[in-house]
Amino acid sequence: MTVTGKSNRQSDLRAFIAELRELGDLREISGADWNLEIGAITELLGEEEGPALLFDGIRGYPKGFRVVSNVFRTHARAAASLGLPPDLSGVALLNAWRQRLRDLAPMAPVVVKDGPVFENRAAGDTVDLGLFPAPVWHEHDGGRYLGTGSAVITRDPDSGRINIGTYRCMVQGQDRISVKMNKGKHGRLAMDRYHARGEPCPVAISFGHATSVFLAAQLPLAPGVEEYGIAGWLQGSAVQVVESPLHGLPIPASAEIVIEGEVPPPLDRAALPKEGPFGEWPGYFADTTTGEVPLMHVKAVYWRNDPIILGVPPLKPPNNYISVPLGAAQLWDQLEAAGIPGIMGVWGHVYGGQSGPFTVVSIRQSYMGHAKQTALAAASARAGAYGGKFVVVVDDDVEASDIDDVIWALATRCNPREGVDIVKGVWTSPADPAIAPEDRSPEGYTMDRVLIDACRPYRWRDQFPAVNVFSDAFRDKVRDKFGL
Repeated sequence: MTVTGKSNRQSDLRAFIAELRELGDLREISGADWNLEIGAITELLGEEEGPALLFDGIRGYPKGFRVVSNVFRTHARAAASLGLPPDLSGVALLNAWRQRLRDLAPMAPVVVKDGPVFENRAAGDTVDLGLFPAPVWHEHDGGRYLGTGSAVITRDPDSGRINIGTYRCMVQGQDRISVKMNKGKHGRLAMDRYHARGEPCPVAISFGHATSVFLAAQLPLAPGVEEYGIAGWLQGSAVQVVESPLHGLPIPASAEIVIEGEVPPPLDRAALPKEGPFGEWPGYFADTTTGEVPLMHVKAVYWRNDPIILGVPPLKPPNNYISVPLGAAQLWDQLEAAGIPGIMGVWGHVYGGQSGPFTVVSIRQSYMGHAKQTALAAASARAGAYGGKFVVVVDDDVEASDIDDVIWALATRCNPREGVDIVKGVWTSPADPAIAPEDRSPEGYTMDRVLIDACRPYRWRDQFPAVNVFSDAFRDKVRDKFGL
């Protein structure tokens, strides 16, 4: 795979797929069933860090109604989507992304009059979400999820700010779909403000769009910065949007499939259908809920000829939907902002939107207590707290993204009596399957933290045994001499 990195300048999903096809990094599969087979193939090829997958001729659907998955699974494809050199991997890739964010210059979207998204339309009684081959992604999912790589577009009724979030969307009927906007998320905050006024919340959802739009929806943004601006910066040109016919929401002009409608105020929670279970990013099935997940009433659907669903299903780690933990870049910045010196690398080994429950920080030790200070800061920083559980601090000769290297350091440098601490009752994500049923509360969730110092003991570091490995200089010399 030798993606050139120019994909970030491409303005729609089809252009990215075309480049992958040209480079031989796309596998096209015909005849798969939307019920489990697409999901199983995605899982199997994802485990192998294989090519992106484009499904056509899906059982029960006309040729041309397609699903694409595994788009970001390899370092090369992730780097290309982020506008970075494709030969980067591990901490070097994450750090390059972190440095690129230093030059962030959002590009406001450009409103155009028309776009391919309006090649086909349905409204009112003709709306039928069954028109599209929404997969059952995991073996025990409770239904068909049209939205896993979705872009849920809302407008705040007070500020007018446009938000794009990626929330899972489960088909509930011909013109009904659940939109799992968790409490505290920007889309949910906007919805709650409409509902507080007794008004329905207007919503538009894209189910296939430029990779830049999807990635922008994953990033934590500074106040006043909108996702479309980030997407434009990522792709190197302003995102072209059209106003949705019913509510005037900006939708990508080149989107594959867009639904438009509203989420009415919850007059009767009992009327809300079941949502889930669904296989989530920690590698477990999230609970089935009733009366909690907002239900969208779909009033209109717009789609391109031969539409493509962007599928980004969560899979059991390390088969992560994107091969680099973007949230770890934010944690790295927060550690430096807290005044922690010598941070050489940060990585999450199980992750969703944040750094996840197993975070590794590599440092260049410079004083007594440096490692413990780093662990405490990482566990309490916002990007490390939500969904966090284990924080391991290692020396700078350990590659934070190499789990074997991390385990080696943990096994050989940590004295559990001195190097392990537990902090109880820290804010966390409801997705953590280890939260006991009696501790699950609408008021919020907490989880303990294990802080592990896997560095050479600073007090007697000079007496610590030398590592049994050739120096980089000698290894390079031998490689050059013998063409290794």
